[in-house]
Amino acid sequence: MTEWLDDYLLRSVVAGLIMVIIAAPMGCLMVWQRLAFLSDTLGHAAVLGVGLGLMLSVMPIFGVLAVALLIVYSLSRVSSFNSALSETTLAIISHTGLAGGIILVGLLPAQSVNLEAILFGDLLATTGTDLLSLLVTTLVLLILLAHHWRSFVAVSVSREIAQAEGIEVRKVQFLMYTMIALLVAVMMKVMGVLLIAAMLVIPTTSARLFSRSPEQMVALSALYGLGALAGGITGSYHFDWQTGPAIVVSATALLLLTLAITRFARFNID
Repeated sequence: MTEWLDDYLLRSVVAGLIMVIIAAPMGCLMVWQRLAFLSDTLGHAAVLGVGLGLMLSVMPIFGVLAVALLIVYSLSRVSSFNSALSETTLAIISHTGLAGGIILVGLLPAQSVNLEAILFGDLLATTGTDLLSLLVTTLVLLILLAHHWRSFVAVSVSREIAQAEGIEVRKVQFLMYTMIALLVAVMMKVMGVLLIAAMLVIPTTSARLFSRSPEQMVALSALYGLGALAGGITGSYHFDWQTGPAIVVSATALLLLTLAITRFARFNID
């Protein structure tokens, strides 16, 4: 095949690289603001969006995005995401969305949807259209990150100080939550709804052990993400592992290795 977009492996690698590029800064913001559970909730509820999209004969990503934005808007109107009420609400939405989505998908003809691909992703099945939507969304998110990065970091460090500096905390947080919803919608195809939060959080957690500044943490998180991507694709290609789970396992292996190295280094210093 002469066209590079016809090469499924190359498409998969490019999609994975795009995912790593945007997952690094977004994952850092989520870890700083303790929003890992929000991405998990949106990922689980995305199954309901897929079911609704297929039921209404529209592209599943539109159904996923509609459900995710509705959740983000509803929660932002009720209370702060860091409150106990919101954590309980997120848990209810997460499990109910996943269960309801599985019921809806189960009502559809068997050949119309691959539930396993929805749950665990199918990076090697990335199409040219998937790649284009991922690229466009990533560019939009990167532009927003560049424009609002200072505000995002300030709110992550201290909401009170950020508000004292004239930053509209509620608007900044709502924008961040909306960006997470958009990211979940497009990453669903690559990682699957059950693994999205893992890819956002695990490389960032590894990077946090060595980072001394927000920007350094983003850069190291991207490097850990690349390592996890390489390990996952290699395992999938040579051993026929599912790509999404293989990427997550690789990310966890890198985290454990990093923890071992840091502990060994501290032991020698002491």
